[in-house]
Amino acid sequence: MKVGDQPAGGIGAAALVLLALGALVALAMVALPSESRAAGNEVRISGKVYRFNHMDTPIPGAVIKVREYPGLRAVSDSVGDYELEVPDDANVTPYLVAGDIEPGGNPMSNHYNEIDLQTFHPRGDDIENANFQTPTDAEYIGLKAILGVPSDPADPLSRPDQCVVVTTSSARNVRGVDYQTFWDRTPHGVAGATAFAAPAVPGPIYFNEHVIPDRSETASSADGGIVWDVVPTGTFRMIGQHPTTRFASFLATCAPGRVVNANPPWGMYELSPGEQPLAASNVAAKPLDPKVKRQGRRARTVQARIETAERIGFDARLVRSGKKIAGKRLDQINPGTKRVRFKVGPKVRPGKTRLQVRLTDRSGVTVKTVHRLRLPKISPGG
Repeated sequence: MKVGDQPAGGIGAAALVLLALGALVALAMVALPSESRAAGNEVRISGKVYRFNHMDTPIPGAVIKVREYPGLRAVSDSVGDYELEVPDDANVTPYLVAGDIEPGGNPMSNHYNEIDLQTFHPRGDDIENANFQTPTDAEYIGLKAILGVPSDPADPLSRPDQCVVVTTSSARNVRGVDYQTFWDRTPHGVAGATAFAAPAVPGPIYFNEHVIPDRSETASSADGGIVWDVVPTGTFRMIGQHPTTRFASFLATCAPGRVVNANPPWGMYELSPGEQPLAASNVAAKPLDPKVKRQGRRARTVQARIETAERIGFDARLVRSGKKIAGKRLDQINPGTKRVRFKVGPKVRPGKTRLQVRLTDRSGVTVKTVHRLRLPKISPGG
């Protein structure tokens, strides 16, 4: 469910706790790139699929799909690596379809569970090391028991009644490295981090240094694990805080039965001093087809649709020669596709202009897009 793994050859504290369960376990401001890829292009998401708490156990033949695009599909290779082509400048939530690590064997230790990643919004760049780590049935049962996740009491393998979100306050040194280096640098966490969700939900619970969710902990340990055990349906931006360290936020898209594991090196990852979050982490939204329409002889209206997976702030400015000539600001736009419009005064002369759109997520990070528009002529009379 989260990265807090032990190196191959040893038994971590989490594994010991699972064994002890006996019968249960059997267990910031960011601008768009100046030349983003054209609409309709694709980017590549890639990473590794492996077993929870067993970084030495990659899972070949695992099926990865995308919530927003049911027709997209990838299968991990013999060492658990996968590549998936997805639309650029779109909201995408990859998820792992439940299956078997290998044919045969004990189902409790061989069958793995469905896991979602965070919701990404790629903007021209490929997304690398979007890893899936998934618990076997035994581990899944044990983790549910430790957390007390509400689910069907008659079925130990039932999915959560609501949604579970997991992440790690992960260190900067596990980003931009190969899998072996990522593994060698276990544990991955930054101690002393706290986190909250926007909109607010109860929790979170922090994992202690023994890789166990511990309700008495008030901040992350060196393991870095953080879990919200009961999250309702919706989209939630998870935001990290620390006295001396900055973290990227991430978006979790929740529905009943989902377990969202925004694991390293994505999720709540550490930022170097002055570093900005990677574009795909931020503002799961975009403006669609901004245009100016003439209404009658004297009225002109700027209008656009905003497609967003999360609650965002909106600020649009029609600019000419560096000066604002019209605009509109909204403190929040709720998830969905919304139409926004504002009027341009009759004294504004026709011709070329620019529409600057700033979309801000709940962590305060802003994405800016610029669109060239032409204001039509209007009749001089009343």
